[in-house]
Amino acid sequence: MPHTIHLPGTRMTTLDNGVRVVTQNVAGMQSAAIGIRIDSSTRNEQKDIGGASHFIEHLLFKGTERRSADQIMEEFDALGASANAYTSQEEVFYYASSLASTIPRTFEILADMYVNATFPPQEVEKERGVVLQEISMTHDNPSRFVYRQFHSRFWKAHPLGLCVLGTAESISDVQRDRLLAHKRSQYIANATIVSAAGNVEHDLVVELSQRLLCDLPTGTIPQTPAEPGWQPAIAEHAHNQRPMEQTQFYMGYPIPPAGNQHRHTLAVFNQILGGGMSSRLFREVRERRSLAYSVFSSMVSYSDSAGLLIFAGTNPERAQEAIDVCHGELLRFCSETVNDETLNSAKEQIRCRRLMSLDDCDVQVRRICNTTSILGTPEPLAVALEGVAAVSAEDVRSLADALFSTVAPRVESIGPGDGPGLPR
Repeated sequence: MPHTIHLPGTRMTTLDNGVRVVTQNVAGMQSAAIGIRIDSSTRNEQKDIGGASHFIEHLLFKGTERRSADQIMEEFDALGASANAYTSQEEVFYYASSLASTIPRTFEILADMYVNATFPPQEVEKERGVVLQEISMTHDNPSRFVYRQFHSRFWKAHPLGLCVLGTAESISDVQRDRLLAHKRSQYIANATIVSAAGNVEHDLVVELSQRLLCDLPTGTIPQTPAEPGWQPAIAEHAHNQRPMEQTQFYMGYPIPPAGNQHRHTLAVFNQILGGGMSSRLFREVRERRSLAYSVFSSMVSYSDSAGLLIFAGTNPERAQEAIDVCHGELLRFCSETVNDETLNSAKEQIRCRRLMSLDDCDVQVRRICNTTSILGTPEPLAVALEGVAAVSAEDVRSLADALFSTVAPRVESIGPGDGPGLPR
């Protein structure tokens, strides 16, 4: 595998108030991206305000002490910047991309939203309706709905099992003062990470962060843990009846949490299993048996729990066969060692995809922020690629055997009839 000595490095500075600032400089690019992450989200919500973190994400775009909602969008547009945000179970991330030359002004708008959002009452009510429509849209989309059902049941009785969107009842009932109080308790300096990637200067981002985020309160946000002895809900199945042409399903298996020592081996394993058109699932389920148009595997990783997921959509009459085949392909890894050609192809796919992602500042600004949260420091791309390159075929086999040889997955399906069960 070619060397990676010319890949960009990363830098991190922790401000006096606890805000971490991480950057990855790629000289010569016209663009850059900058983001602000709060290391707290759905898992830290009280049940009566379920969905508050995601609701707050929407509301940060709706006005500050200095800017109205329209002015925020107009100022981003005037800079040619593109702003966005997302909420997961453990984080909310606000980010924007623009020309490198306008990153200071782009960051100023983003930081104003993060620190000074006022949640204007009329905007709260308008956005409440938007979030309720988002909940309805998710319910009406079979693949989104079955994923949400799988997620809540795989992590049943764990804070991670809470729905990011909340429920129609919790969103309808939560009041503006509760949302403001929740933001004040969570958006603190110690849990904030600023990340920038592209043609950016680390010292300038540090200077801007010191000035723009100096008013954040300090403190700690204790992570809400699972009950002692909690385990994912595996070896169970549930079917959600719906009149559809297909049956769609997720299968889930426990794997080590984010940042674990086997993460590079898991990445290679996942690539071989269901990560592309040469993957085992694609070839066996789609190409050889014509069971599905869409079939893939993926990993969902959190700080204290994670899952390997397999998805497919198939003819209802053949859904059980598809589940059996998917599980069988997984179990093959436990006893068979992949050949060198397959191993090297998977590692090359990962390497090329990650190198090509250097051209996308949005991807990089999320990557260095995520690795900072998980590992404590931003992981240079060269280090990650070296970890992937070092994975052996025996590493893949032995890890698969340890994780999957005696485990029955959780199966969650949606479609007509009674639906499939566990793999046979």
